[in-house]
Amino acid sequence: MDFRPVPERGVLIDEPVSAEVPAPVMEMTPGGMSRVAADRLAALTEGGARAACAMIHLAEGRNMRLIGGHNLPPGFEPMQQVPMSSTLAGLLLRTGFPLVISDVEADDRVPPDAPVRAVGIRSYAGFPVRDPAGEIVGVCAVMDYQTRHWQPDELTAVDNGAQACAAFVAEQRAHEAEHQQRRYLDTMLDSLDTGVAACAADERLVLVNRSLRERLNLPAEVTDLEKWAAWLPITTPDGNPVDRAQMPLRRALYGTDVRRTEFALHTRDGRRLVRVNAHPITDRQGGRLGAVAVFHDITEARHAEHLQQMLSRAKDEYLNLVGHELRTPVTIIASYLELMSATEPDAPAADLFPMIDAARRGSERLRRLVEALLDLSALDAGRTELTVADIDLITVVTSASCAAEEHARAKDIRLTQTTPARMPMQGDARRLTQLTTELLDNAITYTPRGGAVSVTVSGNDTTAVVDVTDTGLGIPEHERPHVFDRFYRGAVATDLAIPGAGLGLAIAKLIAERHHGTITISPADGRPGTTIRVELPRNPSHRS
Repeated sequence: MDFRPVPERGVLIDEPVSAEVPAPVMEMTPGGMSRVAADRLAALTEGGARAACAMIHLAEGRNMRLIGGHNLPPGFEPMQQVPMSSTLAGLLLRTGFPLVISDVEADDRVPPDAPVRAVGIRSYAGFPVRDPAGEIVGVCAVMDYQTRHWQPDELTAVDNGAQACAAFVAEQRAHEAEHQQRRYLDTMLDSLDTGVAACAADERLVLVNRSLRERLNLPAEVTDLEKWAAWLPITTPDGNPVDRAQMPLRRALYGTDVRRTEFALHTRDGRRLVRVNAHPITDRQGGRLGAVAVFHDITEARHAEHLQQMLSRAKDEYLNLVGHELRTPVTIIASYLELMSATEPDAPAADLFPMIDAARRGSERLRRLVEALLDLSALDAGRTELTVADIDLITVVTSASCAAEEHARAKDIRLTQTTPARMPMQGDARRLTQLTTELLDNAITYTPRGGAVSVTVSGNDTTAVVDVTDTGLGIPEHERPHVFDRFYRGAVATDLAIPGAGLGLAIAKLIAERHHGTITISPADGRPGTTIRVELPRNPSHRS
């Protein structure tokens, strides 16, 4: 015989053999139904037919698998694979009708290489096993070592065995389908990022999916609702404990729908804000079967909402401040233009010059404000690239100090500079000059007439430090955290009507940060005034 390897799946009916598709075979190995149950059914069928032996085959894809038998001929079961075209079961499957053979040797329907010939079987009676839809799913057969004419009651016994086998197969396949459906459901629940927990009517914990189990590091001993409620690390969003009786899964089990209730879940990854929905599970008659709770992580959503609210509030404040700062110079310009338009045509030109100068000053203030806003926006968004090169910080600071001299002399303020001979470093010379200029301009602006402003440069091998100190009125402690906020004006600036848009220090902070540096503000040592310190890495590419 040709005992070829058995394919894993296939069809029941014989097809032409090709190199790609192996021919269907009969397997003489147990599988499918329970072997004990199938053997008992074969024994009953054998007794009812008064036969020498009985066997039951079930269809599995292209193959037939021997799943049970009684008093099988020696050497029959070890035949691992036999082509279905050589078997009597295959012959029955091709016709779809019962197959009754009185004499194997004399019946032309029996293939020459049929396994029954090799083990001495002389008579055979087989009936198809059908599923509820009428499709053939197997064969129930009896055999004898002698030729015989099968009696009607004997064939009825085989037919009854086939029908009993069909009922058994239908039940088992229903169980298999249910098991597969449960595995599918379990796999689907485990694939969710949303946490799911469920309990049965007797309060047994029957499901905690992978997402929730891994986040909570669920102990093995938590197996029922009481232990679950005692162990679950959950609080209200404000951090208050949750009564065990109010746990969502328990409330759902006893008939309460829990919808969109928010809690704080304390997981191994930290505190997470969750929204919980929990519902009872009932049968069609309303009987209690269990409950399920679903935990939706809304931490990121809440954070995004908070950021959106802050952004919206900041945007409104920004627009209000910009509108206010733009309105002042525009109002000045419009007012003086209106005055000039109301001047008599024959008025001397000298009368117009003061109004023209005032309008020009308003225009200049407006231009500086718009440029500062555009510059701040470009720095903030990273659209302005730094031109980093080897520079001498002393040259930068000296250039800014010289530019501030005129402003200082106008207020009779003494401006001094204390620096080493050189302070080589890497940076954008234009932007660092702008930073120093903003600090000096701020110090001079907020220092009363006759005061003093100093700029000092120091440092070590890795860091350069620029200190700008003034003898002004100082900054109250509660205002210091806000001085680098854009458009921030302190109480002194408001009370004394000191001009300015509150953008200079915001720009200086961005320039320092773009150089990987820091900027801080503190009271001057032992006297009135303020010190603003900027610390910059001398070689930003070597920062750790």
